[in-house]
Amino acid sequence: MEFKQELEKLSLQLIERKSHIINEESTKQALIIPFIQKLGFDVFNPLEVEPEYVSDFGIKKGEKVDYAIKKDRKPIIFVEAKSVNEKLHRHSSQIYRYFNATPEVRFSILTNGTEYKLFTDLKRDNIMDDEPFYQFNIESLTNLDIEVIEHFTKEEFDVEENIKFSQELVYTNNIHSTLKELFKNPSDDFVRFLIKDLNNQRVTSIVLEKFRPIIKKAINHTLLEIIGEGLSFTNVQADQPKEDILVSDQTMVDESNELDGNKEQAKPNVLTTEEELRAFSIIKETLQVSGRDVENLKYKDNSSYFNIMNRVITKWFIRFYSDTDNKNIITRLDTQIVEQMCPSFRVEESPKGMGNSRIYISSVEDLLEMKSLILACYDEVKEESKITT
Repeated sequence: MEFKQELEKLSLQLIERKSHIINEESTKQALIIPFIQKLGFDVFNPLEVEPEYVSDFGIKKGEKVDYAIKKDRKPIIFVEAKSVNEKLHRHSSQIYRYFNATPEVRFSILTNGTEYKLFTDLKRDNIMDDEPFYQFNIESLTNLDIEVIEHFTKEEFDVEENIKFSQELVYTNNIHSTLKELFKNPSDDFVRFLIKDLNNQRVTSIVLEKFRPIIKKAINHTLLEIIGEGLSFTNVQADQPKEDILVSDQTMVDESNELDGNKEQAKPNVLTTEEELRAFSIIKETLQVSGRDVENLKYKDNSSYFNIMNRVITKWFIRFYSDTDNKNIITRLDTQIVEQMCPSFRVEESPKGMGNSRIYISSVEDLLEMKSLILACYDEVKEESKITT
């Protein structure tokens, strides 16, 4: 069963159980432990989930966080549980102390079994931020909620990748709020910007008020048009900004199976194209011919880009953006190195948090000319895997 379906099933179960829960302990047993299990951690193994984890803070000794989720026997996430009937805003100071006392833990979760608040240390290292970088309600999960949760599964969890991802979420949410307010109530500066090429007269307050309702109407029409076009997958593929990885439905890969290009499990609204499969085929053949082990070579598709990876998503080494007007690939390699390997192609730094370098191509067949790049990208990820293991 796909991860999304598993979470949706859990959501229904928790809604049924909620009315029968009377205290914090039953909240843990009926709501929180099942959620941790869905993340892929063994709740019965203290090497993976340790209850009542001691996290002393300063002169306060014997401080215990409800759960420490571990990977490779080291704590990676603290979970502080409250009763399902309690409001979470009154309890962030408690998990704040646990977090700050344990520098190796970069993420913490405050939950009452239905509401989840996710914290990290984006502003100051090892000092938990006052505000969560993300929050969701298990009773009403969105596609974005599921994507965020998936980043914290045992299989997918990677500290540095998740720090970058959480930063992107903060940026995205802030920009979303700003745009929403700007579209509802266009500021004077925004109105001036939009009419600068339309109006020859001096922009006075009277001119601003004249154009403001026109601009609001134009914004509404534009948004409706974008939404309408978004119903067509072809238009989404062609027009959606490729850096937006936060609101996409991702294609799930069954990690227990080998992936030979035909074993992916697609989620609704995500269509793996022939062009993307061709990219995977070229890269796989390039590696195979050069003597690389491709047994764990896999791909994971979503509506923004096409990941090619070694075994798990955190070991991706090439991301293919198949925009019909502006095809490109993103790698983890520095731009200077890529420029030397691909002198015939335009190379630039990739968007923050997406990788290190972006190479523009005119056709997927251009990958045939990038043998050295493909090998270098793959070898770097393989070398990282050896170091971490």
